[in-house]
Amino acid sequence: MTLNKEDIRRFSKMIEESDNIVLLSHFNPDGDAMGSTVALYRFLQNLGKKNLTIIYPNEYPHNFSFLFEGINHIISSNGLLVAKQTVKQADLLIYMDLNKISRTCEELESTLNSLSTPKVLIDHHIDPEQFDISFSDSKASATAELTYKIIKQIDATKLDIKIAQAIYTGICTDTGSFSYSCSRRDCFDVVAELVEFGLEIAPLKRQVFDLSSENRLKLLGYLLSEKLRVFPQYKAAYISVSKQELRQFNFQKGDLEGVVNYCLKIEGIEFAALLSERQDMIRLSFRSTNPNIDVNKFANKYWSGGGHILAAGGNSPLLLKEVEDKLEEQIKNNLHENNQ
Repeated sequence: MTLNKEDIRRFSKMIEESDNIVLLSHFNPDGDAMGSTVALYRFLQNLGKKNLTIIYPNEYPHNFSFLFEGINHIISSNGLLVAKQTVKQADLLIYMDLNKISRTCEELESTLNSLSTPKVLIDHHIDPEQFDISFSDSKASATAELTYKIIKQIDATKLDIKIAQAIYTGICTDTGSFSYSCSRRDCFDVVAELVEFGLEIAPLKRQVFDLSSENRLKLLGYLLSEKLRVFPQYKAAYISVSKQELRQFNFQKGDLEGVVNYCLKIEGIEFAALLSERQDMIRLSFRSTNPNIDVNKFANKYWSGGGHILAAGGNSPLLLKEVEDKLEEQIKNNLHENNQ
C-alpha cells in the first residue's frame, strides 16, 4: 500500500498542533494492538510530545510487559473514570488495530462518540468506520506494518530500537511468526529494514513466543490430550476449555495465546477453533488455512465477531456445551456453505 501523501501531511500537522494525544486499541489487546500503539507512542515521544497516553480496555498478557517501560498507559477496566477524563482532555485521538470505536470497550464508547476531537484510524481490518483520517489496508500483515510506514513518511530519523522491537512484535504475533496474513512482500521488507537498523530477532522472539510458565505448559498439554476434537472428514478441529479447567491450571492472561493454531498442525485440517469459557460469555478464536473458508465472514455471521479471512474471533452468551453443539453442527453442515 502506498500511503496518501496528503493524509500523511494532515496527520503530521495534527500531531504538531496537539498537546494531549491519546492512543486507543481494542478489547483483549494482542501483540499487534500493543506493538503498534507502543511504537507510535515512542515515535511521538521522539518528536517531543510529552502528554501521551495509551488506553486499553482490559489487561494485556504479562509476557508483553517488556514493551511498556516508561509508557503511560491506562487499563480502563481498572480505572474507567480516569480513562473517560483522559479522552475528554485529549486534542487528538488515534485508534489503532480496530475498525470500529465500539471495539474499544462498551463503557467508554458513548463518551468517545460524544467527542468532537479529531480522530485518526490506523488499522488493517476490513470495513472500517469513518474517521477524520484513515490509514486502512486490509491486506497489510498487521497494524504495526502500517505504523512503521507512517513513521518513515513523517520522520524516519526518529526511529529507535525500542520502536523497532514494538513493530516486530506486532507483525510477528499477528502473522503467527509469518505463517499467515503475510501474502505480500511488504511485511518481509519491513522486518528486513528493522534488522538492518539493528533489531536482534532471536531474544525478542523468545520473549514473545517461547517463554511459558509451568502452569501454561501443563494447560496446553491437557488441552491437546483431553479437549481436542478432530473431524477429519470435514477438515476441521476445535478445542474447548471451561472456567473450572482454567482455574485448575491457575490461568493467567495470555495463557491461551496461540493454542488454536495447534489444531492446524494436524495434517489435512483447514479450519480450527478455540472455545474458552469466561466470566459471562464464551470467547471463540477461528483460524483457517483455506481462503475458501473465510473465518471473518463465519465469525461475523454466526458469532458476533470478525477479523480477517484466515484469522478471526467472536463470542457467544450461550453455555459452553451449547456453543460446542452449535459449532459442530456448522462444521458438519459444511463450512464452505456457511460462508456464502
